[in-house]
Amino acid sequence: MVRVHIWLRRKEGMSPEDFADYWLKRHAPIARDGYPGLKGYTVDLVTKVPGGGEAPYDGIAVLTWDTREEFSADMKSDVAARATEDMQSFTSASGLLFVEEHVVK
Repeated sequence: MVRVHIWLRRKEGMSPEDFADYWLKRHAPIARDGYPGLKGYTVDLVTKVPGGGEAPYDGIAVLTWDTREEFSADMKSDVAARATEDMQSFTSASGLLFVEEHVVK
């Protein structure tokens, strides 16, 4: 399984509520409906930072594919270009990490 974590920081001046609304209702459907190899897609929104600090990001997307080939094919598609372009509508920064999950409990 290929597991990707993408962290996003909301665009300057955008409220957390507007950021979440845009991501979930406008941006997420691009990948959800457009990547044929995509097996899973979850969004985790930051709701609070202990001690009142500032979060380094406002949310994390976790996307999964069965194989590296399916991931690569989806990333070469017009859908990937459209999703990347759309991120400019609601984010000021982002990053992508490949991760390996280990269930501890």
